[in-house]
Parts: sequence; structure tokens; C-alpha cells
Amino acid sequence: MANQDLALRFTNDLYATKSDVSKALNTSMIDAIWQHILQYRALFAIPLPVQTITKQPLTLHLTPVILEQIQSIERKMTKVLGYFSSLQTLDHLPLNFSSSLIPVLTPLADHYGASHAQRHLLAIIEGKEEERSQELIFVERYFSTIKVIASRRQTRLDEDFFGDMLVSLMGHDNLTSFYREKELTNRPRSLIGKVYESAPSSMVESMMHQLLAWISSSTLSPIILATVTLFYMNYVKPFEFYNDELSFLSFKNILIHSDYEMTPIFLAIESCIEDEAFELRLLEVQKTFDVTYLLDFILPLLEKSLLQVLDGCVHMDRSLLKKEQRSSPAPTIVSPVVTSSFPVSSSPSIQHPLDEEIEANRVQENLLITHPDMKQLEAFFYARHRLIGKFYTIAQFKQKTGCAYETARTSMDHLVKLGYYRKEPFKNKFVYTPVNTLGE
Repeated sequence: MANQDLALRFTNDLYATKSDVSKALNTSMIDAIWQHILQYRALFAIPLPVQTITKQPLTLHLTPVILEQIQSIERKMTKVLGYFSSLQTLDHLPLNFSSSLIPVLTPLADHYGASHAQRHLLAIIEGKEEERSQELIFVERYFSTIKVIASRRQTRLDEDFFGDMLVSLMGHDNLTSFYREKELTNRPRSLIGKVYESAPSSMVESMMHQLLAWISSSTLSPIILATVTLFYMNYVKPFEFYNDELSFLSFKNILIHSDYEMTPIFLAIESCIEDEAFELRLLEVQKTFDVTYLLDFILPLLEKSLLQVLDGCVHMDRSLLKKEQRSSPAPTIVSPVVTSSFPVSSSPSIQHPLDEEIEANRVQENLLITHPDMKQLEAFFYARHRLIGKFYTIAQFKQKTGCAYETARTSMDHLVKLGYYRKEPFKNKFVYTPVNTLGE
């Protein structure tokens, strides 16, 4: 029983390494305890079809605590997405949140040896023209590349993506080579732990193909896909230059491509660059083949970034409300907030626009919780287009969400399959009307 308690403690309270356990218990005689910990973790093991240099498969342990953290972060990203959608900022960075991007660029400014004075970074974020040092130009290129990713929300992670990002980071289109052909070093740092500096150049292409194939077919949370990609690109180092930058950009791209739109831009994953704690987690994954060590490190970082953005959302809400109150001296009739996530009456009572958006965000979040297979854009559209007796079109979905036509069509058909709309022919097209699931 004591060993079982320790297994729970060193997995759920702290996803500990063997060294962590030894230090916590102040003894090196922990082999039996460690075996119990590994046996407990094995209950939650998921093998990944991504291999190391020595052909060992990576493993992930989705413990209840890890799953809860992932779900919490996904809910927060959905809230931020809903807020940005209400401000119609899905196609450009909201200037009101410029300061929230400072933590994204500051570590890179340090890395490049550039001045990270807030005024210089804000000038880059807000697109102000000014004379910049060569080091700040590197920071500007990185930020421009982030904006390119945000503007191409349907771009998946593939070799074309890497090529475009390399061109953007270099500042010219003279891309003479792609995957690294030179050896950085392929000798292990430790013959016991088999910890490598990088993959041999002869293995780079096949290892990256393996990663990209898994990403395109996996049904795991995009947060997991992004984290595994972050590890793998640091491990393989597939390019001669910009491996760190491309690993961060790939992380954000996976989340943006997974319908989180603008939100992942604000995740300060760049703080990992030259972070000793991050490097230690990468080494631990190499030694144990357990990506959970890195995931356990990344999740609090994402949580912190999202809380900062949500604080900005709350501040912005208060500012908008005060502005509306000043511009509308006459009393406004506000209906009670609807608490159902189902279609509402075809004759809604008068409701304040801010209340309507708050309710739509609540409905959107509830849909994503109750329907794990529902996409972000589907929940976003339905939460704002659910009046009984009204008819909606694929073109409306496309215009409202800014997605491609094919994405809009498949999304509306998926909502029909889930029982939220009924699909009806009208002239030479189809229209969609909300289903009255309340039976009224």
C-alpha cells in the first residue's frame, strides 16, 4: 500500500523522474518503488508511432491529472477564441492585446542578443516603421512569420509549410537546401543513456516523414501533437538553421490549424529557448522515451499564457461596457440570459449585444464539452445561428468563420449529422435550419 501511495504521489502530484524520487525520499535504494511507479503509469500508456534514432517508440501516459490539465487549457483557448471572434479579429492581431505578445518575443530578443526594451518590441508587434538593429530584424522576421501562419489557418504541417517558414525567417527566397545534409553531431553524449545532440543527416528525412504522417492521421489532442512535435524537432534538428524557431512555429501551427485560430499566437512557448529546465526535460524524454515529462512541463506554461490573455479579455469587456453605457443614456431592456444550449425561439426578446455574445460563448463552450468530436468553428457558428424557423447557408458559415468553402460545407453537414440542423433543398442549393431539440 505504501508503494502504491508513492506511485500516485510521484505520478499525479508530481510527474517525477527516478532522480526526483530518490531526492524526495533521500535514498538511492528506490528500485522497488520505481517499479511500482512504472507499473501504475503503464495503466495510462499510449505508444506513439514515432521512433527515436535507436528505433525505440515514444510513449505517452495520459493520467487523469494530465487529461484534466489538457481539457482545462482547451476550454481556455476556446474562451479566448470566442472573445476574439466577437471582436471580429480572426484575420488580424488585436492591438489591445499587444502587451500580451511581449512574453512571446522577449526570449527571442535575448537569444539574438537584441534589445528587448518594451518599446522596441511593441513597435514590431504594432507594425511601426523605425530603424532597427540587425538583431531586432531577426525578431521582426520571426513575428512576421507568426502572422503568416495566422493568416493561413488551413495550412497543415508539412514540408511546404517548413519551406515557407524558412524563407520567411531568412528574409529572402533563395532556399538552396531543405533538410540538413551536414552532421551537427550524431554521437551520444552518454553511452549509457543514448542521449544524442541531433539525428544523423541520413535519417533526418525519414524521421520527419514519420512525424508528419502521424500528425496528419492522429486523433489525439492537438496540444499533445504540438508537444510531441516540439520534442521531435529539437531531437532531430532537421534543418541547418532555425531549428528552435521552427519547432515553436510548428507548435503554434498545429493549434491554429486545429481551429483555435488566433489564440495560439499568444502562447509564450518561445520562453523555452535556452531554458535549462526545458533542456532537462528534453533529455529525460530521450533517456526514458516518455514524452509525458515534456507535456508536464509545457502545460503550466500554456496555462499561464492563457490566463494573461483572459485577464486582458476581462479588462476589455469592462472597457466596452463602460463605453456602451456612456453612449446609451437611455435604459436598455435586457432579457434574461438564456441558459439552454439548444435552439432558441424564433421570436427572441430584446437582448443587449454584449449579453448575446456572452451567452453565445457559453453555448459554444458547452457544445465542445458535450460533443468532443465537434470542431471549434462548428460550435462557434451554431452558437450564433440557432433561431428556430431561420435558414442558414454554407456561404454564411464561410463568411462568418473565414474558412474555405469545403470546410464550411463539411462543417454544416457534420452539424446535421449531430442533430443540430436539418438540411433542406432550396432551388439549386441546400439550406440548413436548426432542429428544435426541446420538442416544443
